[in-house]
Amino acid sequence: MTTRLWPLATAVFGALTLLIVVAFGLLPSVRAAHFAQGDFTAALALFQRAVTPADLNAVFGDPADQGVLDAMTAGNRLDLFGFIPTYTLFLASGAAMLAGGFKRALVWLALAPLLVGTAADIVETSTQLAMTADYANASAHLPVAPWCWSKYFGLAFGSLGAAAICVLSARKRFILAALSVLPLPAAIMSYVGAAQVMNLAFGAAWVGLLVIGTLELFRKP
Repeated sequence: MTTRLWPLATAVFGALTLLIVVAFGLLPSVRAAHFAQGDFTAALALFQRAVTPADLNAVFGDPADQGVLDAMTAGNRLDLFGFIPTYTLFLASGAAMLAGGFKRALVWLALAPLLVGTAADIVETSTQLAMTADYANASAHLPVAPWCWSKYFGLAFGSLGAAAICVLSARKRFILAALSVLPLPAAIMSYVGAAQVMNLAFGAAWVGLLVIGTLELFRKP
């Protein structure tokens, strides 16, 4: 049972994480809103990186578009109460699977930065919810960006830790290790404005982890 627990948890929470990613675009208020950036994902990324009131105007307009405010509120509620806890359980279960359980010291290479990223994400999302609930005073909560980048770099270093576990554990997983390295350089590139490739990099690493978790369920003990 123990050998199947972490792969099972990884597969289940990984699948739920992907479903929630799809669910963001299906929220009624998100589908009804008209984003100046073209879609919810692009608008949310700008909101997360807001530093000045002008950044907020670029997302919500001036005066603020109530439809966009409603969409951001709905999306961030799903993020805070659905996506964040689910992806945290997915990545933590994956780290335990790769390391051979939480009792192995190796697991903390991935788990410690993951917890930092999750904590930053909770603060970021809670801040955004406070801003859309009382938009007249939204600028008092600025900047959001430091929490956003703390989240991304925490998750990226957690992914790098998972790559290290793949290489250092008795059972090597070099393909997953290569995929898990990608989020950190992608986060650096996005931070300096060279390219917005974080979603692709994190997606590749997370799908790779989900695939490994699923395959482990069918591997003979």
